[in-house]
Amino acid sequence: MRYLLLSAALLISGPVLADCGMKQTFCESKCKVTHLGDDAAATGCKSKCIAQRAACSTEKGAETVIEVGKKGAETAVDASQKAWENTKSFIKGATE
Repeated sequence: MRYLLLSAALLISGPVLADCGMKQTFCESKCKVTHLGDDAAATGCKSKCIAQRAACSTEKGAETVIEVGKKGAETAVDASQKAWENTKSFIKGATE
């Protein structure tokens, strides 16, 4: 009975989980319930959870790098525009 309740709780909470670690915990718990009594199958299932965690962590890291890259590019563009304006002002001052 408790396994049935655990399974129901895990299935209901599954879509709500967003964090990679929580997704892995959910996956491993699901493996334990699904493959109760079959250690080899549970281990194989858990290895799939670990691979999914690695993919999730990589994706989250890539998203972070992209955001940082965008901010860096915007800063570089702003600096370049300011440098160009300063150069134009210098030339104007030197030629007048």
